[in-house]
Amino acid sequence: MTESVTGFDDQPDESDFIAVIGMAGRFPGAADLDEFWENLVEGRDTIERGLPQVFRGDAEDGSDLTYVPARGRLERPEWFDAEYFGLTARDAVLTDPQHRVFLECALEALEDAGQDPDRFPGTIGVYGGSTETAYARYVDAHREALGGLTDDEILLATAPDFLPLRTAERLGLGGPAVAVQTACATALVAVHTAGRALLAGDCDMALAGGVAVHVPPKAITWTGPDGTLAPDGVCRAFDAHGAGTVASNGAGVVVLKRLVDARIDGDCVRAVVRGSAVTNDGAARIGFTAPSVPGQAAAVRDAQLAAGTDAGTITYVEAHGTATPLGDPIEIAALTEAFRQDTDARGFCAIGSVKTNIGHADAAAGAAGLIKTVLALEHGTIPPSLHHTEPNPRIDFEASPFRVATRPLPWKPRGGARRAGVSAFAVGGVNAHLVLEEAPAEHPADSDRPAQLFVHSARTATALHAQLRRLDGHLERHPDASPADVAWTLQTGRRQLPHRAVRVTGPHGTDWVAAAEPVGPDRPVALLFPGTAPPSATRRLHTTEPAFREAFRACTDALDPELARAVRQVARGLDRLDAPEVRDAYVFAVEYALAALWRRWGVSPDRCWGIGVGALTAAAVTGSLSLTDALRRTAERNRTPSGSADASAEPDDTDAALAALLADSGLILLEVGAGTTLTERAARHPGRSDRHLFLATLPQAEHDDTDVLPGLYTALGRLWAAGTAVDWAGVHDGERRRKVSLPTYPFERLPYLLRDPAEAATSAVPAGAAADAAPAVAEESAPEQRPDPVPRTAGTPGEDTPLGLVLHLFQEALGLPDIAPDESFFELGGDSLIATKLLARIRDTYPVDIKMRSLFTAATAADLAALIEQQLAEPGHGSATDEEPS
Repeated sequence: MTESVTGFDDQPDESDFIAVIGMAGRFPGAADLDEFWENLVEGRDTIERGLPQVFRGDAEDGSDLTYVPARGRLERPEWFDAEYFGLTARDAVLTDPQHRVFLECALEALEDAGQDPDRFPGTIGVYGGSTETAYARYVDAHREALGGLTDDEILLATAPDFLPLRTAERLGLGGPAVAVQTACATALVAVHTAGRALLAGDCDMALAGGVAVHVPPKAITWTGPDGTLAPDGVCRAFDAHGAGTVASNGAGVVVLKRLVDARIDGDCVRAVVRGSAVTNDGAARIGFTAPSVPGQAAAVRDAQLAAGTDAGTITYVEAHGTATPLGDPIEIAALTEAFRQDTDARGFCAIGSVKTNIGHADAAAGAAGLIKTVLALEHGTIPPSLHHTEPNPRIDFEASPFRVATRPLPWKPRGGARRAGVSAFAVGGVNAHLVLEEAPAEHPADSDRPAQLFVHSARTATALHAQLRRLDGHLERHPDASPADVAWTLQTGRRQLPHRAVRVTGPHGTDWVAAAEPVGPDRPVALLFPGTAPPSATRRLHTTEPAFREAFRACTDALDPELARAVRQVARGLDRLDAPEVRDAYVFAVEYALAALWRRWGVSPDRCWGIGVGALTAAAVTGSLSLTDALRRTAERNRTPSGSADASAEPDDTDAALAALLADSGLILLEVGAGTTLTERAARHPGRSDRHLFLATLPQAEHDDTDVLPGLYTALGRLWAAGTAVDWAGVHDGERRRKVSLPTYPFERLPYLLRDPAEAATSAVPAGAAADAAPAVAEESAPEQRPDPVPRTAGTPGEDTPLGLVLHLFQEALGLPDIAPDESFFELGGDSLIATKLLARIRDTYPVDIKMRSLFTAATAADLAALIEQQLAEPGHGSATDEEPS
């Protein structure tokens, strides 16, 4: 066979390619992907190993056998930010920890991709799977302590079927939510399935991955030297001494999009999935758990054909690599068979296995291998595969295209871009393979704007401050990051949460400014036009802001040609504002253009008011005067004896106008023009309140040549922090921005864990009250304590009254230690399943017949207790008065 490294992919059709635009994961020794990559490239083994165990005389010759217990563990996987996801403490402790870890990773992956699911214009799907755990049994053992759980509640909280469904529900995703369960191949099959769904149009973006988290840790029984576990607790893939793998935990999620869409949308493409395939070994093997060369080779070759890629251009394969004596030789034989369809070259393709670093992460194994390979493509470095000293004698590496990467290697492409294969093979015969390519080169465009607006939001004030520190640290480590792209990602790629902070960057930037209170309901905005000469630096807005430039031009086009020429000369800095008629026309045009700019930024005023020329600007902005008529009246001001006076026209009139504006206690007053005259006057007005917000957009003096954009952005940021919706595309009008990878949300976690029934049959570890550990929170922050998931209800006062009983049952059902009589059952986290059980408990105590329909209208403890008392007072105790309609 003649070697080819170009083949049939000279002009690829990108319409069938899938972009990886975001990733997140947690693996042994790595809380995030930065730590994961560092461990990989440094060649660290992050498996935890125990003391050797000796099995006396168990070998065939009667000699002793030694086994080293080993496992890859995650750090504190039972710790979870229930509040962020709107879960009660009771819900959190019921939910299988691996579901919680996957949920956090899903959000982190979306943030890494710069995608806010609340504002994404298309549908988002979820494809993922988990492993079998014993958590359902632990929950069942605590049935009574948790308020008398039903089988359905346990099933919904722990079954693998509900992993993607819970993720979709908690994140508000409207696309397909599909559970994928194919053992060790789960995560890679999920990626393959998600990619096909994207190409079919089932969704416009997809989350895909897998998770395997055993909490408490799964007890592992060594089955002897013929099993799959390495006796020395070391995974030695492709090595002569390889005797098995190491059990591990992990979670990995990627965000996928059609490549053509990702490039149009300016997403951060981290790698490209050119093709993928899934096959099954069928009956062509020696047993159900045994792998086969034909099945694996078919998956690899089918993926290469789907990718339109010559195998000779693939220079790295992330193998399944379990280090079992049977599995490794079959895998290399299958890869060789597939590669030999295109090339007879030898030793050009490096091979490795992440299992040598972290062990076998079960349903997350494919995600670990995929994420490792994407990171390697990004960094241009192939990490070492560990513990390889001598090739497995049953593998003919000399005749194959492969060599084990035993040290970090600079990744040099062969025949074009860097390309890689990723494999995952499952017990039972499922074979999955992906062909990846490095991301297409992108050249970030510079921004003409001298300042940028960074925005942040969080669920709590402590998480917000942790977020700010994370970003500052990231920017220190990445000084070449484009401020405009960072701003765009923060503005459009994060969920908009209640606690907010803003910062203006640039030569005259600001420190972080946090809003005093969480965002409340939308507040109206009034534009105030002072009618005063703007600073000379406003002329720079003609260059950077298309909306300003177009509105200013509309004004000059409506003027008399000679006056228009004079106004343009002033705008260009070629003349002074000496003539009153020129001054007024110029002030009007600038204020009108600024109002157009604010509208382009999404700030639509509820009312406008001004003085002098500003009164005419306000009339034109609201439409009560046409632009032509407003400009005509502006010119006429200087043709009458009283024209130069501010007839609007006087102090008493101004105070009256401000009083009318300030009657709305939630109003935001935004001065659109030079100085702070009107906002300062409004701030001193007796009608002002602490709820009012006063903002000046151009506080500089007339002679100040400082750029005006930081002042405009400061006001815009404070508007956004107060809850005003902003059109961020308008803020970047005229520029094409790209998403960039930034630090993700700093979860404020607390422990939610049920103990092993053998250790504590009737108790749970109270969230926020662990005796031997401080709360694991967002790096430095310390949140307030969360409630105990197992309510302590003994001795609740007044339980012999309807109100006391209902409060007791609410606390027990919702896992909350303190509930006020006027708090809604449903707003506290109740649902129909919990309500059914709660109403049954009420009927067991009182001879009443309250139906579910009534709970929706009597959702507080006080209202429900009143309904009980009402039925008790009726003849027959109201049993027939609340019947459901037939």
